Amino acid sequence: MSQSTTRASRAPADWMDRDNDGNRAFWPDLPRVAPDRNIQLMRLRREQMERRLAALRVSGRVPRIALYARTVNGQTPARSLTAARSFAESRAWQVGREQEFTDCLSLSAAEDRLGWLQMKQRIASGFIDGIVAITRPDVSPQLSEYEHELDWLAWHGGFVALVHPENVVPQ
Repeated sequence: MSQSTTRASRAPADWMDRDNDGNRAFWPDLPRVAPDRNIQLMRLRREQMERRLAALRVSGRVPRIALYARTVNGQTPARSLTAARSFAESRAWQVGREQEFTDCLSLSAAEDRLGWLQMKQRIASGFIDGIVAITRPDVSPQLSEYEHELDWLAWHGGFVALVHPENVVPQ
């Protein structure tokens, strides 16, 4: 997907985008710096999340959230789930019982992860509004798959909130 297609389908161009388009037309040989894909996807995720939260506020409903963490060797990711729960509770989001989902870290493709698929099913069914994960690679380590998952969730009325945003490296 080209940058202009992505920008046109996501949000209206601001003054800087219009100025850059004009510069490209008049000086086509000038070297360009491609925008960081992580930053683009962070912006997309945040815009989708803010749109969904605004719609929920208008309807007077508290967001219903599922917590998601990846695990190694079948161990319970207690610290990750606790951090996700604290993040959700600090925003006064509702985390229901049995709304914690985990998947093995070795399963990288989203369609192979049972916990992720169960959350998507609950979003599509209207039982939850969003997912809180720790980092972007928890959703998908591949940027194209991450964007696909964000788009799917937005299309079905869901969102992803991250404890550590895309531009923050956890210590």
